[in-house]
Amino acid sequence: MGCCAGGLLAALLWVRPLTAGLLTGGAATALAFPVGYASVGLVLSRRRPANPIGWLYAASGLAWALDLPFGPWLDQLVRDHWPLPLAPQLAIVAGGFLWAPAVAFGLTLPFLLLPEGRLRSPGWRVVVVTAVTGAGIVLVAGSLLPGPLGETSAANPFALAGTAGTIATVLFDVGLALHAGSLVAALVSLVLVFRAARGIERQQLRWVAAGGAAALAGLLPTILVGLRIAPRANDLVVYPAVLCVPVAVGVAVLRYRLWDLDRIISRTVTYTLVSGLLVLPYLLIVLTISRLAQGADGLAVAAATLAVAAAFSPVRRRVQDGVDRRFNRRRYDAARTIDAFAVRLRDQVDLDALTAELLAVVEPTIQPTRASLWLRPPTNPPPPRQR
Repeated sequence: MGCCAGGLLAALLWVRPLTAGLLTGGAATALAFPVGYASVGLVLSRRRPANPIGWLYAASGLAWALDLPFGPWLDQLVRDHWPLPLAPQLAIVAGGFLWAPAVAFGLTLPFLLLPEGRLRSPGWRVVVVTAVTGAGIVLVAGSLLPGPLGETSAANPFALAGTAGTIATVLFDVGLALHAGSLVAALVSLVLVFRAARGIERQQLRWVAAGGAAALAGLLPTILVGLRIAPRANDLVVYPAVLCVPVAVGVAVLRYRLWDLDRIISRTVTYTLVSGLLVLPYLLIVLTISRLAQGADGLAVAAATLAVAAAFSPVRRRVQDGVDRRFNRRRYDAARTIDAFAVRLRDQVDLDALTAELLAVVEPTIQPTRASLWLRPPTNPPPPRQR
């Protein structure tokens, strides 16, 4: 938080002109990386202090934040073509490679330790050492690489020349390979843990998988930009996706409302599909009627709105039923079982048969460890018949 405050103060002092777009972009960057990771780390370390994942996220947030106080000052110096003193040069060189320890602390190591803060087996310690070593080599060797200083045209004053520079380049490539390999190994470990998990642990890892899928979907525009398939993505859309993984990990470690994940997924998919099925026809209807009936735009919008409102509930019910069959099968099957039992209940008069059927319904719908039925005796039993 101190680094973020320092970055804001530096922006207010140095950046001219200071526009709302620059402040918004800086706030989005801070929220997605240092503040987001550090906040999740704070919550986890306070609630689960014995679990190292919270402390790793705190370290990742700090790594992302270390260059924030220097960023606005350095950008302004570069734009104004001022000579860079030694301190800004050091900040540019180190800040350009702080992403390596940040990713190692924020992704690789937490994936290895999920969900209870322990490695799957002692053999995975090699991956931990590889991740830390690779990040350290990238940070040190990258700072000594020959070439320009960050995104500037100035030469790196700390670069090594000749054979030493070649060795630094080779070490940087080795560190990058170790860094990437450890991340892949951490993902493999996560998949193996998920396949072997049962009960609450499996539910925890499903949260992580959901967060990873959301992050991948949100970061897809940057992948398309890197492949030169799409133009540069808006940072305000991309940056929130970065938070999906740490937030999902935080929820998984704290085990908060894990049983609602199926409901969240099914409702999200349902309302996304319903919105697409209703909004697109709505826009087409308004556009078509507006062109056919000039001057009646208000009537066309009102008619289309009423049509969409009337179609919302039937469409939502049909889509929800289909989504529950696919994504929330347990709830769908339980609902069908209870509906079938309600139909039989109207015609059943044998108390013993009804008791057996009720217990048979409870087993697949609620899945208790054991079930029994107690019937309260009537308070005023009927008098015995006189013969």
